[in-house]
This record gives sequence, structure tokens and C-alpha cells, in this order.
Amino acid sequence: MATDVALARCLEDGEGVLRIYRWARPTLSLGRNQPARERYDPGAAEGLGAEIVRRPTGGREVMHDRELTYALVVPLGAVGGLREAYRTLNGALLTAIHSLGVPARAANGSGKIPKLGSGPCFFALANGEIEVGGRKLVGSAQARIGSVLLQHGSILLGVPGVDLEALRAPGREMDGAIGARDGSVGSESPSGHSPITLAEALARPLGFTEVARAVEAAFAGSLGGEWQRDGVRNVERETAATLLSQYESASWTWRK
Repeated sequence: MATDVALARCLEDGEGVLRIYRWARPTLSLGRNQPARERYDPGAAEGLGAEIVRRPTGGREVMHDRELTYALVVPLGAVGGLREAYRTLNGALLTAIHSLGVPARAANGSGKIPKLGSGPCFFALANGEIEVGGRKLVGSAQARIGSVLLQHGSILLGVPGVDLEALRAPGREMDGAIGARDGSVGSESPSGHSPITLAEALARPLGFTEVARAVEAAFAGSLGGEWQRDGVRNVERETAATLLSQYESASWTWRK
């Protein structure tokens, strides 16, 4: 999380950065402003070899395990306002998913934004989000950092190995869902929306590298310009180091 914010803070004029990564261990990420205290148990996470962090971007909780995470930072003026940027970037993601052979589409929902305490990100299907057969495949969230847009997203590759319900605080049931198991993939919410993975959509497993290349190509094609692969630069690494204490701190993770 510190690295993604550092990429935004260090963005040079006329530049954009796409970072694609996966997590070293199962990790539950909380949205920047969503309530979490007395909802999740850090002790339970530790016992399962998992972690709990809080993102700089908004939205609701996401279990990062057997999935691909992307972070895109671009000047906000280059992609319009937040809503226009969301449509543009979701369009690029849809192109990537189509290139993998998945019959996905942008959801034609009510446009209502679910409440932050209404349950996991993948249980709610909002207008414009990517779905297959009415089931959510990609979850994304945004933050404005100065004049730069940071958009995070998660593409489900397979069923998480850690059950999201196992991280709940004692006596706390999942809001907005019934009997969620297997990390909230494959279960059904009261609204009838349940997540879907690429493995299920294609009836075969899909490797991280194949999906990463599809996402990379789609963003490059959609946003234009000249793209090159690169690592984290020294100035970005140094900036991330100054932010690390915040994103590792319990006061940040459990501030709400």
C-alpha cells in the first residue's frame, strides 16, 4: 500500500504507472474509510497465516489470495474526472478479460453505491463493474492523491485459500451475506449477487502471468503513449519507506 501511494506522489509530468502484483500471503484489505473494529479479528488472521491491512483507496473489504492486484496511477486530468476515469479504466479491464476468452460485460446496475459496512466488495455489483452472468469478477476502488488518480483493483483467479468468515470477530456475522464460505467466492448474498473467478468462468485454471500480460496490454492500448517495463525507482522506494510505518500501524488499520 505504501508503494502504491509512493508511485502516485512521485509521478512525473506526462507519466503513468501500472503496477501488477500478488500478495506474499492471504491478506484482507479494508477500504480507506470502512468500519472494521469489532468486525474482524487480527488474532484469527495471525493464526491462519493471513494479514489485515487498510488501503489508501475506498470501497469495502477484499480478500487477496489467488487473484491479481493492479494499481494504476495517472494524472487525473489525463482521464477526466473520477467517474469518467472509472469508465475508461473499466473498459480497459474488460478488454483484458475478453482477450482471455471470458464472456464478461459491464454491469447495468442501479448505480447505487453500497454502504461501507454492507459486506465484502465482491458481493455487490454496481453499475459499470465487470461481471459474468450477473456475478462480479473484478473489484476496483479509487483515491485522489493531489492531482493524481490511484485506482486499485482485484481480479479473481481462483477461490481464496482462507475463508473470509474465519477472520470475523467472535459473534460477528458477515453483513449482507448468507453463509459465506471459501473466502466469499461461490456463496450468495441476499441481493442474489455472488462472485465468480476466472477459473470458474473458463472451466480451467489461468496463470497469474497470462492474466498480467493481458491487463498490461489492455491498459497500454487504452491509454496510449509509449510504455516500458521498469522496477520501482529509487525515489519511489525511498518515499514508500517514509510511508511504511503508517500502513503497517494498527492505528491506521483499525482506525474505524
